[in-house]
Amino acid sequence: MNYRNGRKINVGDILWAKNARWIVTDNYQMKLIGKKMKLTQMILPAFVEYIGNVHANPELLEADK
Repeated sequence: MNYRNGRKINVGDILWAKNARWIVTDNYQMKLIGKKMKLTQMILPAFVEYIGNVHANPELLEADK
């Protein structure tokens, strides 16, 4: 699966969608970061903005960014 700009979606990618940050899990779903609730949904590449990958930038997991 690819983002709209053609970049391949990878596990650990941090995305911006619906005014929140999400991380791509190993089953290619998005998991909400920094919230009390656990929420996952399927990735819709046309509606997300790629921020970075957690493996390259672990600080992206910090809730208050």
